[in-house]
Amino acid sequence: ARKPELTFQKFITTVGRTIDHPKVADYKKAYFPYEIYTNDTSSHLCFKVAETHYTSEELIAQMMQYAKDVTKSFGGKQIKDCVITVPSSFTQHERQALFSAADVADLRVLSLIEENTAAALNYAIDRVFEEPAYVLYYNMGASSVQVSIVKYSSMIIKEGGKNKTLGSFEVTGKAWRTDVG
Repeated sequence: ARKPELTFQKFITTVGRTIDHPKVADYKKAYFPYEIYTNDTSSHLCFKVAETHYTSEELIAQMMQYAKDVTKSFGGKQIKDCVITVPSSFTQHERQALFSAADVADLRVLSLIEENTAAALNYAIDRVFEEPAYVLYYNMGASSVQVSIVKYSSMIIKEGGKNKTLGSFEVTGKAWRTDVG
């Protein structure tokens, strides 16, 4: 970045967490040119650069707004609804923080879906499985690993008096480690 002192990095680590959380403590040990503190009024984690203060949610909202702007530029339509993927390890507090960020970005969250489940859904969207099949999804990022086992099968439903076969899937197991990397 041309202005590293104005570039926030890896702040997703702080979303929905308190200042004394071990991940935030590790984040603070890394060299970043900004101060991290707890806002006394809102109890949110804040980042201070010069005289400017941002919460994690505001920074995520800025990224979401940028994505909206890019989509409008290339797609020609304003986006109002979204589905957000989250790591398997996200807690309810972290998920709620994403809802707050989306609200700031003027987005309506239709659903939060785990990353591996989203990949499983994408794989199954146009497929019908004659026999049950199991697939392992392995997602290794810069600092975490997520693994899911998904069972694919088919079911028959009645539609307009005729039988129709639809594919279905079930996440039968999942595990993750957030301290890899």
